[in-house]
Amino acid sequence: MLVYIFKLLILIWLCGWQNVYADIKIIDGDTIIFNEKKIRLFGIDAPETNQYCFDKKKIEYSCGLNSTKALVQFIKKNRYKSIKCSHYEIDKYGRFIGECWIGEISINSWLVKNGLALAYLRYSDKFLFDEKKAKEKGLGVWQGNFIYPWEWRRGKRFKSNNNLDKRKCYIKGNISSKGQKIYHIPGNLNYEMTKINENKGERWFCSEEEAKMNGWRKSKK
Repeated sequence: MLVYIFKLLILIWLCGWQNVYADIKIIDGDTIIFNEKKIRLFGIDAPETNQYCFDKKKIEYSCGLNSTKALVQFIKKNRYKSIKCSHYEIDKYGRFIGECWIGEISINSWLVKNGLALAYLRYSDKFLFDEKKAKEKGLGVWQGNFIYPWEWRRGKRFKSNNNLDKRKCYIKGNISSKGQKIYHIPGNLNYEMTKINENKGERWFCSEEEAKMNGWRKSKK
């Protein structure tokens, strides 16, 4: 009997199913850690952590962080519901590829329905209908302009506005080695030595208000 139970437990583990009130950690909008396993959510692609988009008022915002924060809040709101994940395969980075549910809600589907992630058609069209609904309602990234995450990873960026008066945009939005967004104004100790690399998500700001609105904090030096 014990041997049978042991084999049954092994079978359940191999199938990739878990159903517990477990501790879940959010890495970003499409990657989580559940029961000590890093899971890349199947069939969807969320904006990168350093990615920015534009809302309906053409105001820039951190859509990558927005997706991550929304997922954190969604998990907290449903923290008393059980979580289960189904794993399909393991990718080249050692992550499990799968779909996760909290209660009866598919996390993958929920992200796409709310415009916090896109249907990753390169791998599946399972969430294409959810994406169409989000687009029709103008939710999340669909409220304005954005670059598809897979194109962002290849280096695509919004074209610079050549008519912008660069003399007014003197604030340097730097991202530290620890991922902290810090802006520097002329007169700061590190202003002159700070270099801006737009490929890393760093950028120039025309005012401190704009920098703060986009998630940067002022340098302490």
